[in-house]
Amino acid sequence: MSDFVKSLAQSAAQIDKVASGSLYPHQSDGVAFLLSKRRVILADDMGLGKTRQAIVAMEVGAPSGKILVVCPASLKLNWKREIQLVDPEASVEVLGVDRETPDDARWIVLNYDILGKHAERLHGVNWSGVILDEAHFIRNASQRTNHCLKLLGVQAEARAPVLGPDFVFLLTGTPMTNRPKDLFNLLRCVGHPSARSFLSYAKRYCDAYRNDYGWVTTGASNLDELNLLLKEVSIRRKKEDVLDLPPKIRSWVPVDISGSAAAFNAVESFVTWYSGTDPSKPNDTEFLARLTKVRTALHKAKQKAVEERIRDVVASGEKVVVFTCFSEGIERHKAKLGDTAITITGADTAEKRIAAVDRFQQDETVKVALCNIIAGGVGITLTAGTHVIFQDLDWVPANHAQAEDRCYRLGQTRQVTVEYFTADGTLDGYIATLLDQKMKLIAAVEAEELPDTSILREIQDGLRRLAPALMEEARAARATGDVAQRIEKLAAAQPRATADTSPLGETGQWEFTSSRDPSARYLVTFGRAGHLECTCQGFAYRGNCKHVREVRGKIFDE
Repeated sequence: MSDFVKSLAQSAAQIDKVASGSLYPHQSDGVAFLLSKRRVILADDMGLGKTRQAIVAMEVGAPSGKILVVCPASLKLNWKREIQLVDPEASVEVLGVDRETPDDARWIVLNYDILGKHAERLHGVNWSGVILDEAHFIRNASQRTNHCLKLLGVQAEARAPVLGPDFVFLLTGTPMTNRPKDLFNLLRCVGHPSARSFLSYAKRYCDAYRNDYGWVTTGASNLDELNLLLKEVSIRRKKEDVLDLPPKIRSWVPVDISGSAAAFNAVESFVTWYSGTDPSKPNDTEFLARLTKVRTALHKAKQKAVEERIRDVVASGEKVVVFTCFSEGIERHKAKLGDTAITITGADTAEKRIAAVDRFQQDETVKVALCNIIAGGVGITLTAGTHVIFQDLDWVPANHAQAEDRCYRLGQTRQVTVEYFTADGTLDGYIATLLDQKMKLIAAVEAEELPDTSILREIQDGLRRLAPALMEEARAARATGDVAQRIEKLAAAQPRATADTSPLGETGQWEFTSSRDPSARYLVTFGRAGHLECTCQGFAYRGNCKHVREVRGKIFDE
């Protein structure tokens, strides 16, 4: 972080109100950053206490107004608990859970799924602050995204000013879950000018191109610039940088499925069908149905190996967390483990989920947590466990990262072992390698230090070897266009060099002379949320320009 940005954090008003000793040092820095920026993405690693930082910052920055928290349904009661840990006297209403609601509650907590149901009430409140937890939930266009944008004062007109709450905090340990397009709505929520036009953004950072069906925006380009842009309105710390945590060991465990005729038949059937399809005429419905049969068969083929590993871990006196994509596996494990295991699935109520977490954390007779990778992968703490097993692989690396860190977070005092069980030589192998390449892409965008210029070439080389898996994923996501062409464009997108000199101002203002009209001057300054703005016409239309890019490089690339 540059000295200029550090000074913004240090100058946050009222930070002295935070009780001494109530926060870790990195959390105090985070609170100061939130207060100084006001509209910001808090992108700390999972387990660094984003919830606590956001609550404290709201208590300090907006001590008398109403605060809205929007989060996944499974986290609503956890938010109420955390709020009352910071302020035991806080008045909190949890929509959809509380039967008796407090009069004129200061904190309102609800989940994304019921935003529409309570829209009239919510949009009629003059919120002092809004927190979106697991903010990557709004990365795609949807009704809930539209409700969130309206609550945050983001107007439909591209160049209209952002109105709404004084404080807006977006919390997510995985701001870019898959591709650069995932960041667009998050940047829009915090009022970053680069998010005024999706097409302009996509051309710059998503390697956008047109085919017969429209614009394809699933690629990546100018990653070094996107890395710097994100630093204007976000703060991200990694565990290894701020905590003295024990190590996390990750390994891939190949499973011999030669004894599973069903798995081999499913794979053979899929390959035979797939090799005979016409890529120009994809049948997504049939493709997804056949692909699901393969993944289900592989899941079942690995069941016995996972059962044996669970027994080994429990016999050593440790607790283990098992993640799977299929409910059938959870039910079969539970039937064998009985009361020594708890389950966390999407069908559980918030109360049941909290009770299950508490049992795993506090009851010595409970040795195993059986979790759906989505439902059990966010917003809960399972630090009693020291061993994590993935029976299945998800397409999205962020889902694995979130799930791993249920154990590897604040409060963990022992080494955490993470094992991915894969049916070697099958679809699992493709997914595993693809996940590794995606993680490199995400790391390039979110890195504190800019990546080496060879990073895109390395990613491209890996992706080229994964053409079959890429085509499968593209079809599964209903993507269009030539995947090979997208890979070639990614390979050609080398990081852009930053100018050696630029007219930097000591007061946070930078002046440029127009290349067309020497008498014209353009001024680059910091905007409301700490992002850079320019007075030139290019910036007015696109929310980005060469002057801003040059200043951004000088400030944040230090």
